[in-house]
Amino acid sequence: MRNNNLDEMQLQRRNKIGNQAFMLLFYLLMIDIGLNGFGFRWLNYPANVLAIMTACMTYYLIRIIWNSSFVGPQQSSKGITRKTRYLIGATGFVGAVTAFILQKYFMEAPATNGDDNSAMILLVVSIVMLIIIAVVSIIDKWQNKKVDNN
Repeated sequence: MRNNNLDEMQLQRRNKIGNQAFMLLFYLLMIDIGLNGFGFRWLNYPANVLAIMTACMTYYLIRIIWNSSFVGPQQSSKGITRKTRYLIGATGFVGAVTAFILQKYFMEAPATNGDDNSAMILLVVSIVMLIIIAVVSIIDKWQNKKVDNN
């Protein structure tokens, strides 16, 4: 695991927020299971769990960014090393080869249920969550710059 230089207070905040996010995930999944038992389905099976997990992870990320517990202070700004460049290139190559193989050999499999809106709902939820995280990160950086200038 990478050493991110968090101090003790940041680690405690991060652990506390992680615990809260896990408990939120647990209770939301239990509510979903209970509502599903009563016949209320807001999304089909894999999509409902993925939406709940995405929402809880977004909650976690927003909270740790807001509480300045995402990364610790850096001593010096480091550029991208050669090893990192090679790793990024290899990852891109493997991704492109995988996409090519999947497109060529597995694209003709028909969808199992085309009347389900789960994919669109998950796409919208993911985009909204990413926008929220970006806004929170920008606000946090702006506040840190404002504090540093005073």
